[in-house]
Amino acid sequence: MLSLRHIWVIVTDVAHTLFGSSFFGDAAQYHFGGRFGLLHIDAFAKHGHPIFAPPGSNIDRFVCNYTLMTGFKPCGTPEDRSCWLRNSDTGEEYNISTDYETKMPTGITRVYHLNVTDGYINANGLDFYEAKLFNDLWPGPLIEACWGDEVEIHVHNQLSHNGTSIHWHGIRQNQTMHMDGVNGITQCPVAPQTEFVYKWTATQYGTSWYHSHYSVQYADGLQAPITIHGPTSFPYDEAIEPITVTDWANNSAFENIYRNPDKEDILLGGLGNIVRFTGGKTENTTEIPRGYEIWFDDLEPNPVTRAKRYLLRLINTAFDTTFIFSIDNHNFTVVEADFVPVQPFNATSILIAIGQRYHVIVEATPVVNSSDPSANPLPADGNYWIRTWVADGCGLISGYIGDWENYMKTGILRYDNTSTADPTTEAWHVSLECSDTAFNDLIEPVVPWKVGDPSNGEIGEQFNIDNLTSAGPYATSFFSFERPDSKEVTPFQTAYGNPTFLNLDNVGDEWPSGWVVVPENYTEEDWVYLVLNSNNQNHPTFGPHPIHLHGHDFAIVQQENDMVWDPSDPNMFKPNKKNPPRRDVVLLPRNGFAVIAFKTDNPGVWLMHCHIANHASAGLSLQIMERQAKANEIWPPGNSSALAAAHTVCASWNSWAYDCKNYWPGNLGNTTNPNYPSCADAVNLQTDSGV
Repeated sequence: MLSLRHIWVIVTDVAHTLFGSSFFGDAAQYHFGGRFGLLHIDAFAKHGHPIFAPPGSNIDRFVCNYTLMTGFKPCGTPEDRSCWLRNSDTGEEYNISTDYETKMPTGITRVYHLNVTDGYINANGLDFYEAKLFNDLWPGPLIEACWGDEVEIHVHNQLSHNGTSIHWHGIRQNQTMHMDGVNGITQCPVAPQTEFVYKWTATQYGTSWYHSHYSVQYADGLQAPITIHGPTSFPYDEAIEPITVTDWANNSAFENIYRNPDKEDILLGGLGNIVRFTGGKTENTTEIPRGYEIWFDDLEPNPVTRAKRYLLRLINTAFDTTFIFSIDNHNFTVVEADFVPVQPFNATSILIAIGQRYHVIVEATPVVNSSDPSANPLPADGNYWIRTWVADGCGLISGYIGDWENYMKTGILRYDNTSTADPTTEAWHVSLECSDTAFNDLIEPVVPWKVGDPSNGEIGEQFNIDNLTSAGPYATSFFSFERPDSKEVTPFQTAYGNPTFLNLDNVGDEWPSGWVVVPENYTEEDWVYLVLNSNNQNHPTFGPHPIHLHGHDFAIVQQENDMVWDPSDPNMFKPNKKNPPRRDVVLLPRNGFAVIAFKTDNPGVWLMHCHIANHASAGLSLQIMERQAKANEIWPPGNSSALAAAHTVCASWNSWAYDCKNYWPGNLGNTTNPNYPSCADAVNLQTDSGV
């Protein structure tokens, strides 16, 4: 049958700027002065359906193209971004209040090609030769789509010594679990010199990122932003390119599983400055980056009314660090958390845990502290520090002793595009507490959720974060999700060559050895509650944990700091079920708990894990098999093209993985380096959890 979608091909290789070794050039400096078009009425008149450049597009000549939406027109304006498409004849709209879980416009298919390669980058003044990159770019190329589009990505693995799989963080993958990109769960790794094609539908809109899910590989460079254009709950004029913030260790993340890095830096928009860490030029330093810069236009679009408002799209893509983002003398209006549009609220800083994203709108009107204007006076030169603070105890960087305040100055906002001076501005008073509870308390989704009662017991199921006190089943294992009523659960580890997707029809004792399976059965209307408890008095946990659930948004129905979860206390469980905060990453408090709830309406196998890369690598993960019978209807054994494709990928992987000639050079038969197997021990290729 012919597809009803029009194919729209985008070549990302030539549409993205490489952030390379010369930091003093213009590669990372953006001026957004009227670049983005809004309404192409002439295109509508010619084609009879909406074709328009969305506000905030970052790929040249990118347009939203709704070929099947005859009679609809784009309806957003800078003063009202809440409307997306409107049919002037029927009055039907797709807007900020549309329930995007049940309704979305019909877009086109966009095709991207990603080459995964070994490479070199200089992100901060030190050369890094063990990078793994998308299309030889750092950060990787932006994937851009419009609400309702189908996105097709061809991933070609050209790495020499690693498999890979690519996860589309926060994309719900409704009934497309096999496209979630988690090796050992939804697929085998894509072997070197082979490829895999991912396809998913943009049912949500907003900002996220895509990254490798092959162990800690993403922290070596395999990460990049995703933008899905759609409505917004607050007016703005222009949008800044998505801004990533990450920690950077200047050596491979695969080494950092075994030891802490000694020169960790902060990269904003892919750029950092190692001099700020060391206080002086380091050995082997090449060109030193100046820093990430953005420019605001201080000319008002309408001098009678107001200054310009800019949309900033923030993404934490770190290995280990939770950041607090602020801009001196500028307030934020927060309008989106993860992929969830929220009722606008104001802040001077925002805490972003690993994997979390925020949309914030910043007006080009600097302000001072209303209660003490002398604390942060306005500068004469129009230059302001952008700061990425490390939350207390939430990152290896937080152990740094030195010029702490300067270390957090990672970018500059300028009103004069000819200025090269460093700002002299003072920071807002920022709480460095590593907790997102205060922010989640302010999050009110625009599309309300009424959460049902738990279907898995009176209060749901409890999982404790357990730190192992003795050796685990593999070299780096030291974490697990522990059920209070069972000691069977051990640190999670995937089976790269035998993913769960190929075991959907298993029953009883057919599960592979070592799997602990807790069978449960729900309907698409049921709600499952998970009580995640990090206040384990026997084995105190290592700091807060950013917990990410694949395949779902979840409601945060309760979140408590410094409180021991006691299920026997009748006053302990106090769920907020009336439009609670909704997102896909929650920062589990260091000494507290969070209760999350999700609706079991997406059959398949979904990973839940800590997004601190070496915590997931150390076993802090679990799988949720959701409605197994329904999953077997969607992917019937012996009669599923998706399962057939998975078998093909696994055949290539197993052929490559168990051939010892494919290991790192110099390790064939090597018994002196315990981190790599010899030919006689080839089965032990995997030395961590795999996720």
